[in-house]
Amino acid sequence: MSEPTPVQIAGEEPNDKIVIYWEREYSTAISPERLKLDFMPHRPLLSGMSLDEQRAVAGDGYKVVPDDCGPVRTVGQYGWLVRSPADCKIRRTADGVKWQAPPILPEERILGYKSFSGTYVDSILNSGYPKLCCGIRFYYPKQVGLMMKDLPNHFYHYPERTFCVWEGIKTQEYKRTPNMYDWLQDYDAFTANFLLQLTKPTTIKRGDPIGIVVPVLLPKQFTLEELMPRR
Repeated sequence: MSEPTPVQIAGEEPNDKIVIYWEREYSTAISPERLKLDFMPHRPLLSGMSLDEQRAVAGDGYKVVPDDCGPVRTVGQYGWLVRSPADCKIRRTADGVKWQAPPILPEERILGYKSFSGTYVDSILNSGYPKLCCGIRFYYPKQVGLMMKDLPNHFYHYPERTFCVWEGIKTQEYKRTPNMYDWLQDYDAFTANFLLQLTKPTTIKRGDPIGIVVPVLLPKQFTLEELMPRR
């Protein structure tokens, strides 16, 4: 078994970087990658213009779209994208969720993990919701959490998508996945299996984008306070 591969989060200074590691549970898993949603590079960046310049562009008939929003562009390049390792078909029926998915073969199970169904699609017991097993295990420092979430603004970038991702945050309180590395003493582990909400019968191809993993602060690390103006 090889050592996990590191991915880094840039802080204000080089020594502020937090290292998160990942490794394959299945040989079929696709490496996580930095999210880079497609935008329209030929469009003028309004955020780099003065107000008068923006008014002039608007006066010429320019129609503002979400691409023009700086925060929207930023969130479209934040986090690590996880892709499907296999072709799957999933649908809801009166008898519950049904799927067609290849089995996870013994020779593919690098870490020995097998889903309850034995295939790349599983379900939470009696929930009626399918879970896609993407075959990636992450190791994260205990002072942060890792949020599993849907692709940001997927209704814009993937309007034909027939499923959504149930979002959640993995913290040190969730310790079902073992950390098998002594040199990662202050790290916890979890497997990137995404719980899906179907809107229609769904076909997922190997390599299709499923969701992203994003580091977040824990609730105990921040508070919200009203700023009172000075009198």
